[in-house]
Amino acid sequence: MRLKYIKLVGFKSFVDATKVPFPHQMTCVVGPNGCGKSNVIDAVRWVLGESSAKNLRGDAMTDVIFNGSTARKPVSQASVELVFDNSAGRMQGEYANYAEISVKRLVTRDGRSDYFLNGSKCRRRDITDLFLGTGLGPRSYAIIEQGMISRLIESKPQELRVFLEEAAGISKYKERRRETETRMQHTRDNLDRLNDVREELGSQLDKLQRQAAAARRYKELKQQERRYKSELQALRWLATERQAEQLRLQQAEQTTELERWLTEQRGSERGSTELREQTAQSKQQLEQVQHQFYQLGNEVTRLEHQLQHHQLQRQQRQRQQQQLQQELTQLSETLAQDNDQHQVLAAQLLELEPEQALTDEQVVEAQLRFEQHEEAWLAWQDDYQAALNQAQHQLQQQQQLHLQHERQRDQVAKCAEAIDANQQQQQQLLAELEHYNLAATDQQRQQLQQQINAAQQQVAALSEQLNVHQQQFEQVEQQRQQQQTQQQQNLGLQSALQQALKQGTHEATTMDVQHWLQQHQCPVLGQVQQLLKVEQSWQLALEQLVQPWLGAWVITQPLPEWPLLAGAQVVQLQVKQPPKGSVAALVSGPLQQWSWLHCIAAVDDAAQAQQLLQQNQWLGAINQAGQLWLAGGYQASTMDAAASKLLQQQQLLQVEADLTRLQQQLQDSSLRKQQLQQELKLRHQELDQAKQTLHLYQADLRSIDERFQWQQHQQQQLEQRLQQAKQQHQQLLQQLVTGQQQQQQLAEQCEQATEQLQPLDEQHWLTQRNHLQQQRQHLREALTALQQRQMTQASEVQQLRQQLTHYQQLAQRARQQQQHLQAQLQQLKHPEQDDDTDVEVLALTLEETLAQRELIDEQRRDLANKVHEYEEQLRQLTSGAQGVQAKIEQARMRVQSTQMELAAVQERSRSILAVLADLQQSLKPILEGLAEDANETEWQSKLERIQQAISRLGAINLAAIEEAETLAERKQYLDQQNDDLAASLATLEGAIRTIDKETRQRFKATYDAVNHGLQELFPKVFGGGNAYLELTDDDLLETGVTIMARPPGKKNSTIHLLSGGEKALTALSLVFAIFRLNPAPFCLLDEVDAPLDDANVGRFCRLVEEMSQSVQFIYISHNKVAMEMASHLAGVTMQEPGVSRLVAVDIEQAVALTEA
Repeated sequence: MRLKYIKLVGFKSFVDATKVPFPHQMTCVVGPNGCGKSNVIDAVRWVLGESSAKNLRGDAMTDVIFNGSTARKPVSQASVELVFDNSAGRMQGEYANYAEISVKRLVTRDGRSDYFLNGSKCRRRDITDLFLGTGLGPRSYAIIEQGMISRLIESKPQELRVFLEEAAGISKYKERRRETETRMQHTRDNLDRLNDVREELGSQLDKLQRQAAAARRYKELKQQERRYKSELQALRWLATERQAEQLRLQQAEQTTELERWLTEQRGSERGSTELREQTAQSKQQLEQVQHQFYQLGNEVTRLEHQLQHHQLQRQQRQRQQQQLQQELTQLSETLAQDNDQHQVLAAQLLELEPEQALTDEQVVEAQLRFEQHEEAWLAWQDDYQAALNQAQHQLQQQQQLHLQHERQRDQVAKCAEAIDANQQQQQQLLAELEHYNLAATDQQRQQLQQQINAAQQQVAALSEQLNVHQQQFEQVEQQRQQQQTQQQQNLGLQSALQQALKQGTHEATTMDVQHWLQQHQCPVLGQVQQLLKVEQSWQLALEQLVQPWLGAWVITQPLPEWPLLAGAQVVQLQVKQPPKGSVAALVSGPLQQWSWLHCIAAVDDAAQAQQLLQQNQWLGAINQAGQLWLAGGYQASTMDAAASKLLQQQQLLQVEADLTRLQQQLQDSSLRKQQLQQELKLRHQELDQAKQTLHLYQADLRSIDERFQWQQHQQQQLEQRLQQAKQQHQQLLQQLVTGQQQQQQLAEQCEQATEQLQPLDEQHWLTQRNHLQQQRQHLREALTALQQRQMTQASEVQQLRQQLTHYQQLAQRARQQQQHLQAQLQQLKHPEQDDDTDVEVLALTLEETLAQRELIDEQRRDLANKVHEYEEQLRQLTSGAQGVQAKIEQARMRVQSTQMELAAVQERSRSILAVLADLQQSLKPILEGLAEDANETEWQSKLERIQQAISRLGAINLAAIEEAETLAERKQYLDQQNDDLAASLATLEGAIRTIDKETRQRFKATYDAVNHGLQELFPKVFGGGNAYLELTDDDLLETGVTIMARPPGKKNSTIHLLSGGEKALTALSLVFAIFRLNPAPFCLLDEVDAPLDDANVGRFCRLVEEMSQSVQFIYISHNKVAMEMASHLAGVTMQEPGVSRLVAVDIEQAVALTEA
């Protein structure tokens, strides 16, 4: 690749579009001082990416734009384009197939700088990457301008190292390493920030997990509470069912007792009832006997069927015996055939086994011969390896010395370069320190922290309010459930009382009478049981007195006719004051005017009653105990407080009042529940909004904390790096001197090792190897053939043995099957004997059953005659009996009381089912899963303990479960990111190790090669003397490079003692040594021959001419000897002040122009 031409437009003094061609390998740019020759060098450096205006002899980057002259105005932009010939394909990468490559840079007055590659806009980095490793660059060894020769030879070790790195092509590795380190630093920063976030999330997750655990515990306890409530209701239901069953049994007993007294009351019917019972019993016995008769008939039929079944089984067993006998015959034939085949295979196996043994012996002999030859082959390999190791050892010693020498030279150059880079690093670190502003970030942190504290207080206050409302809601709900339970109990009691009040009265008749009275337009005050109001001490006595009239309708107007309805009862009141001492005086309300009550006196005892009855003023007398005296008799008290209709009526009124009150309370509780639900919903929304605001503040604070910590960490790192850079600067200066001395010693050791190197006789060893390999191949083929035959025979023997085993197994299975069939045949013979015995037993049983049926038939006829006799006696029986009305009524009242209790219990059972329905539970599954030892007391205790545990949990965040799961997923995602970043960091560290390894190898090889070239070129340039490179450090990645030169006859201790001309020639020797190793596409020299005399210029020219065979030279010179050497001259003149132009000149004109 070579430079074809440069095109300048508006660059410095080249205001007009100027094309500078380079058609030959050596082009000399000539012209008077100040005409703009060096601007060509600056243009090349600028296009290749120079970013420092100082290196372009300016103060700002816009100084490269033509700024006007006396006759011309300034231009707005400047551009330079380099066009390369890449026909040889030296350029690598995507541009390797381009025959011509164009690189252009354009800058405007506003400071915008653009790069173009083959006409396409690109980045500066793309330009630098394009030329990495080629020796080209803004500060490479391929561009040497005025004063750079002396600076090059006097440059610091790290600065000199840069030239060797470019020659070694490792500048691109350093660039990649720097980018990798930057990415690693970013990755570490990301890891730090990620770890902070993970720690914060971990803290939040721990808190949420505790809350979630409490929420799960709350849900579990609530579920247990719901279960125990349901099971407690189920236990109560079971208790009510047991109570109801007891009441049913009690009611049945009471009903039986009532029936017994009714039987005695009927008198004459009692005897007939007994006869009926005896008749019924006889009929029942007759039915039982008939049932036994029919059962015996069925048994006879069953026995006859069993006899037929046994006959069929005997025929079936005979058929199975015949089939088994046939299978045994076939199995014997198959066993005989298998035995014959087994004998044939055994004979074949006896024939093959001797052949297999002979083949095995032949294989062993062949393996022994092959192993003996293998030992001879291994012995030859050992001898050859020993000779080869000796030759390689000598070569490695020589290479190691060369590598050490190159490494030392690289270290010296690296040290010089490191010193220069250290200074630039210090300036860059100082500039970066001014970039960070921690005060503003800290102020933002404090403001956000205040906002977070306020938000946390708001969240705490809202949480407390939410807990208070939640407790109020639970209290209201518990109160509402208690009211519902009480309401269900009262409803049950109301239903039981209403049912009890209806008993004893004919409801249909009562309603008919009321309807009849309304049709006749007779006002009705109500029923007696509703209107009767009396002191509690006289309540039972009055109720007993008017008991037949309790369901009667009370009227005040006379009727033209009485309702002719069955069971109709009507009481007509008369406007009359009750007599003193009468029962009516004890009654309040309209029933005081009931004439029947006017005729009954209220007394204290029997004597008073007898006294009043003798006066013939009263029809009867009654005391508080309910004892009634009439003119013609006495009636004891028959009332029971439990069956009192009046008490039941009062209880009903009280229950209805309680129901009204409970209904109102339920409505109030439901309304309060709805209000609390709305308030809870509102508080939840406010709390969620406050939490969301708090999370946003916390996220902002974490972001600012991360930025603050990162800035603080960056500032500390920059300060540490600045201090380290200062310390490193002093260390590098000390390393530079030590490395130069070590480099000279290694060069002398390399020359001695080269003289001692001896070659290896390859032909002799190759002949021996071929002979041994041929013998080895013949023996291996023979051994392979025998082994194949051995495998074939072994396979045949194995196959025969497998077949023998197979036939043995077949024979074994056949014998087993034969035994099995014989066993089956034997088993079939035993049941036949048992079956004969069973047939005999069945026949005897059948005879006994027939005889028993005859006996039962006789009993049946006797019982039928007995029933006929009982029925005849029943028709003849007549009797009478006196009633026992009081006992009958008591029995009836007890039955009614039991019915009321039963109704109440059933209502409680229904209320329990209603509670279960509210709990959304079904009774049947609960009863199925209920423990056998469960009891109501224990379950109530467990329920209270669970409710206490729930209350001890305090405020519960039910959303914590979902939030914890979400946060855990985010934590897992961040952990995965952390693992990915750690893996990326490990990958980057591996990449750096690879880059460092490649860099060390290339730098050491380049250092040794350049040092060797310098030692060859220096004597040519000076006509004697010596020069060499030294490394300043053992670390090839950081070492600088120094140069030591001693012209003929001088023993100077440092390069600084040389004259200007000697320094220039030494620097040229170094540059050309680098070009020999890695020639750049072209070399730009700007008046490097200025400090040289004619003799040294001649040497310089010869060296350039020699190098021009592989490198394109473009140099600026005022020396006529250098001009004569060039193949092409390019003249630059400034006829117009401030404007450079390109002119074509020849040698004579160049000389005249130089002398002028």
